[in-house]
Amino acid sequence: MMPGHRTTPISRVGAGTPQHTSRTWLLTGIPRSGSSLCCRLADKLPGVVAASEPIRRDLSSSAADAESACTLIERFVERTRARAIAEGIVPTVHVDGRLDDDRVAGEAGGDGLRRRRGEQGEIALAGELAPGFGLLIKHNALFAALLPHLTQRFDCLAIVRNPLAVLASWQTVDLPVARGRIPAGEQFDDRLRTTLDAEPDLLRRQVVVLDWFFLRYDAYVDVRKVIRYEDLIDTGGRVLYQALGDAEARPELLVNRNDNVAYDAVDVDRLLQALLERGGAWSAFYAASELTAVAEALSR
Repeated sequence: MMPGHRTTPISRVGAGTPQHTSRTWLLTGIPRSGSSLCCRLADKLPGVVAASEPIRRDLSSSAADAESACTLIERFVERTRARAIAEGIVPTVHVDGRLDDDRVAGEAGGDGLRRRRGEQGEIALAGELAPGFGLLIKHNALFAALLPHLTQRFDCLAIVRNPLAVLASWQTVDLPVARGRIPAGEQFDDRLRTTLDAEPDLLRRQVVVLDWFFLRYDAYVDVRKVIRYEDLIDTGGRVLYQALGDAEARPELLVNRNDNVAYDAVDVDRLLQALLERGGAWSAFYAASELTAVAEALSR
């Protein structure tokens, strides 16, 4: 057990046995934590299909409340499973017809920010699938916002990452989190939206958003189903494979990007100070010394 991990699951509101017993997993993650990598790794497993953000924003935003959104997701899962078997295709955001490790471009634009890559569409599956095939669907903010209800219906996983590395990444990307907003989360969490509306400082808004994700996972996801990015890298994906019930899958060599050169221009000391001064739910998963270690690595 790594420093900062909680050792036992806490009492979770609405926790219970999921209604769906088929091999369907919903994956949520802090933006820029490695959820796209999890999709690619899961998709390599025999009999498993992964889909990255396949539910269109206009579809999910049409839901009147959390329960109706979860019903929409249930129906979407059923249709996706049926089409995968009957037509050999799966809806997903893809880059040139493939699931990609990183949905953000490596090079920044003229404003210093890296843009999102990928397009909504469908990709063809290799080979036929049995009816009980594994299906992993990833949506970061949408699933995080709906966790109290989704955990009643599905097996939910979450991926987290060192909060300092996450904040550093957010300074370099052209995503809502870079502006201290998370639209899909705010749609179903009035308190989050109100808090962000009332906070004029950008970094403080980002810290609020970051803490919101960690709070959701600490409260609603089984501790055994929360994967740390650092553990995912160190084990070559094995911690994910174990969570998906395939402990024998072959690991692969992965590279830890917490000291990414893309963060060179970021004021890391300011980010570290903001995190340590405020504290937050990240401390259930990471020790303060782990944040300091990333700050030192980036400084070097």
